[in-house]
Amino acid sequence: MRRLRTTRTSLGLFGALLVMPTLVLGALYWRELVNDYEAQLESIPQAAQSAKDRIVASMVERFQKLLESEARRPFTHYGEIFSPEDAIGSDLALTESPLVSEERPREIEAWFSFEFDYGETEIHVLQGDAGKGENLARKENYLSSAIADFRKRYLGEGLYSRLTGLQGEKTTTYPLAAVAVFLGYKEQAQQTCLKACASKMEGHEVPVNVFDFELDFYLQDGKRPRAIASRRISFPIEDVPANVPCLASIEGEVFTIIQGFILQPEWLFNELPQLQARRVLAGAEELLTLGPSYEDATRSVATINLISELGFDTAEPEERWYRQLEVAVDREEIRRRFEKQSQRFLLVAFMLVLTLSTGMVFMYRSVSKELDHAHRMQNFVAAVTHELRTPISTIQLHAEMLLEGWTTDPEVVKTYHARILRETKRLSTLVERVLEKSRLKERTTDPVRANLSEILQELEHDLVGVEEGGPRDVRFELERDLPPAWLTPEAVVGIATNLVENARKYAPVPAGGEPICVRTRSREGHVYIEVADRGPGVPAGERDRIFEAFYRVGSEATRTTKGTGLGLHLVQLFAESVGAQAQYLPRDGGGSIFQVAFKTAG
Repeated sequence: MRRLRTTRTSLGLFGALLVMPTLVLGALYWRELVNDYEAQLESIPQAAQSAKDRIVASMVERFQKLLESEARRPFTHYGEIFSPEDAIGSDLALTESPLVSEERPREIEAWFSFEFDYGETEIHVLQGDAGKGENLARKENYLSSAIADFRKRYLGEGLYSRLTGLQGEKTTTYPLAAVAVFLGYKEQAQQTCLKACASKMEGHEVPVNVFDFELDFYLQDGKRPRAIASRRISFPIEDVPANVPCLASIEGEVFTIIQGFILQPEWLFNELPQLQARRVLAGAEELLTLGPSYEDATRSVATINLISELGFDTAEPEERWYRQLEVAVDREEIRRRFEKQSQRFLLVAFMLVLTLSTGMVFMYRSVSKELDHAHRMQNFVAAVTHELRTPISTIQLHAEMLLEGWTTDPEVVKTYHARILRETKRLSTLVERVLEKSRLKERTTDPVRANLSEILQELEHDLVGVEEGGPRDVRFELERDLPPAWLTPEAVVGIATNLVENARKYAPVPAGGEPICVRTRSREGHVYIEVADRGPGVPAGERDRIFEAFYRVGSEATRTTKGTGLGLHLVQLFAESVGAQAQYLPRDGGGSIFQVAFKTAG
């Protein structure tokens, strides 16, 4: 009990040193997980605002790139034909405008140009390479109507308010011939005149003032969204060379042109925000479409006023709220993420606890096994000491008596010699058993076909062992016609001898009692040797351990039966060496049966 308490105390201390840090770290991690979850819930409104800022910044950046790209476009491209500035030589080169021949970007519905005047000036609508099979004339009329409506609104604000609100004026120069072509010289006669006078216009430049794009948004007819980017172009026609009749009518005039493009509503209000949302939003953040506020117990939202954020001016205040968007942060998504993290944590914690528990169990078993082995070794040493002391003392006593001549009676001397010889054999047997254990552990045996009953029949005289006229305490019941089995005579001798001696030691036959029975039989593909006695039997809790080395029931300090705990262990080793199996069975009516099953040889 003291050894067991010491083992449990040591393992308890070790377990505490191993488990407590793990528990503390696990608790700290769990607390950190909960704190992070609570902090995320508290920061949801700020997270929604931050998500809104990111998506707005991304949309503005993308929109500004479009404006900058169009701002770099020469104003002369806004005509159906133009004269390239890099044309070589003095001849006038005319080509189709890129806004007519090239593919129109997805963001733009059409380009337009008209003269800033209160009169009904011509509106130029350019759709690029608008695609095959499309009714371009009908589409152009529809767009011209839209630009006419815009021009009316533009002029309705007043020239002064428009001029004072312009920003970003830049002045550059263009060849006079290119400007003349842009001003509308489409007729063949006019182009012929320009080509004829091209050499005379060479070297003459026109200063052109270009302002930044202005953004306007309104609902045409109260329902059609119009998002328009327009810029003002102004330049005077001066310094016209002599003998250029085709420019005589415009010499000295100052032209103001309004140019720009109509934005594609589907791109502006759907594709642009959705594309940028996919780029910058993550996790529980989501872009919501126009509608009533989605803010409730499950999410927080931040509103995006797309018209205002992109810098559009509106004629009516309510038009600023057209196509309102919202960025939402889903509380449920955060909760689900926390639940997944919690489940992973609990799973890891469970696996860790299982691993530690399994380790502790294995460690406890290992330590208990080692302590038990040490305890059995202690018993073995005590038993061997006892077994050695008795024969040595007897041999020493009788040898001294013979040496000192205490008796001269031949019969007594003979008796003394016999006792010395018997105790010497006893010592030899003890040593042989210890050595036999090592030999059986280290070597392998090749079993042969043999008859078990025949081998035991030859051992009968030695196993009965009647001494000094005593009664026979062993009887044999050997089955005839026993099938051959895989075994070795050495193994059978070792098994039978140790089983019989074990029965004599722990279940001695009283006078007139039932002798120890050695029998053989065959059943279900096995041949059995059984040694049965009428002793006290083996307690149920000890039956699984009686074949272990040095194991003996009870304590060596109080046990009266002699032995070393090797007999049954040698039986098991002999059995294993030939592929047999040893086991203990309780005997009906009291006592024990030790059985060894050999495989039949077929």
